[in-house]
Amino acid sequence: MASPTKSLSSDHRMHSSTEFDSVFKAPSEKVHNTSFLVLAKTSIDSPGTLGLVVGKKNIPKAVARNRFKRIVRESFRHHKTKNIDFVVLAKRPPKTETKATLRRALDDAFVKIAAAEASDDH
Repeated sequence: MASPTKSLSSDHRMHSSTEFDSVFKAPSEKVHNTSFLVLAKTSIDSPGTLGLVVGKKNIPKAVARNRFKRIVRESFRHHKTKNIDFVVLAKRPPKTETKATLRRALDDAFVKIAAAEASDDH
């Protein structure tokens, strides 16, 4: 079993469609990449949550879908920010993409959104 410090708690995950809809309907920030789209919305009462949308149409192999979700969760865990809800939508990744390039791109996206949200607050 994973230790509590290396897992993403239930409080930081989106579970219901209303949580997803709040981000989908009015995202305050968007970051596009060849492999994903990150939508973010500032939420006053949120601890900072993550929602994942990974369709079989975009990533057909279950192993690849699970790897994508694992990498997204790990990146989010390292860049968690309070009061920002993120939804990551998977796109069809290029054949040449590695785990390291995906992780770097996600890290950059989370940092970019957090910086934009911080500048909007001040």
